Amino acid sequence: MITPRCPICEGLPRGPLCKTHRQELAKTLHELRLGMRDLKRVERREIHYASHSGGTSHPAFAPTPIDISAADLYDQVEDTIQDVAGDIGLWGGEASQLLAKLASRMGRLADAPNSGRDYKQLTNALHRVRMRTTPPQNRIIHGHCLNPECGAQLVGLPDDTMVTCQECGSTWAVAEVRRARRERMTGQYITGKPKLAAQWISQETGIAIKRGDVSNWRSRGLLHPVETDVSGVWQWAKPELLACAEHMRLST
Repeated sequence: MITPRCPICEGLPRGPLCKTHRQELAKTLHELRLGMRDLKRVERREIHYASHSGGTSHPAFAPTPIDISAADLYDQVEDTIQDVAGDIGLWGGEASQLLAKLASRMGRLADAPNSGRDYKQLTNALHRVRMRTTPPQNRIIHGHCLNPECGAQLVGLPDDTMVTCQECGSTWAVAEVRRARRERMTGQYITGKPKLAAQWISQETGIAIKRGDVSNWRSRGLLHPVETDVSGVWQWAKPELLACAEHMRLST
């Protein structure tokens, strides 16, 4: 018996999703329901997210006006949800209603001929919603687009599994984007004290790293810097620094 090939795992245009991506799709539908609810609150200015770095978000209530950009995004994502629902014969309805129906018909959605396209569209929609409803200080830089003709910076959230380039529209697995970034920096080093290494990581990833974090990684054997002739100055391998920062962010 020939096992069907997953369009996401193997980059195929059509075919049923594998078990792993069925689970991811179910998670995406659930999170999209919550995200659309939050996006609607942002649209109504019931929630305001601080634009400065640091601090936390605070709700602010105001009757008018609505947030036009949030309203436009809501409409665009609702259109995407309606298109996906149409692939399994569900027509019309609001986003919340269609997402509930899609969740109850996961088997049909995952086995639909366009399941791979639908998976990517919903994943991208969720990413756009979460980026709009997440404070800027909680966003990070995954790396750069793997499209050789693009290379744009890919900004997202710590728990992203997929990310869509907003420049060329290509969708990539975050793990591959981060792996490519580390490989690109193989053989490259930062020479300086732990503070300088921490500053470089923060600039490269958008993750807030302190000098003490770098020193702690070294003492635990996660980093293997080469000592220089200057006291307190080390030569730090960039791929190791990135790997430690990514692991710390994912485990928090």
